[in-house]
Amino acid sequence: MDTFTFPIQRAFWFLCLLMVSGISNAKTHPSYLTPEYCESLVEQFVGSGMRSLDKYVNENFNPAYRGGIRNTIQFLEQRSAWLKECDDYLTDTAQVNVFYSSEISRKIFTAMDALAKELQHVREGVEYPDDAGNNNPAPFIKRRYKTLAQLVDRHHTRMLMKKQFR
Repeated sequence: MDTFTFPIQRAFWFLCLLMVSGISNAKTHPSYLTPEYCESLVEQFVGSGMRSLDKYVNENFNPAYRGGIRNTIQFLEQRSAWLKECDDYLTDTAQVNVFYSSEISRKIFTAMDALAKELQHVREGVEYPDDAGNNNPAPFIKRRYKTLAQLVDRHHTRMLMKKQFR
């Protein structure tokens, strides 16, 4: 074997090793994840999901009913997990985010988590005294919800504008 062949073989094996290790470390996603699935998930959350949250927070929220609070926390956590899974998938496969940008996606996820956390505090019995000294968590919950609603509305408006100019 000449001295020229050995370095070429070594380089070839090194490249093969890199390719194999790159493939084995590649992120895999469940087969049900598609751009269409993720888009429908976002539309459901932005539409009926946010309407349901709005009705709960602004009309039906009552700290005495822990079951409703638990269900709302579970709804938020589940949707957050689903949307984050789609965001990871879309980022990896299409270099886009589930919401119109990585910044707004991060902010929406943060707002969802903050609302769920605030609801969990209420469920655990944390006191929210108002000016009269009464326990009144409603303004805190409404403020968290309003932050989420404004961010989702910003995304929704942008998507409507995008569809208008297609």
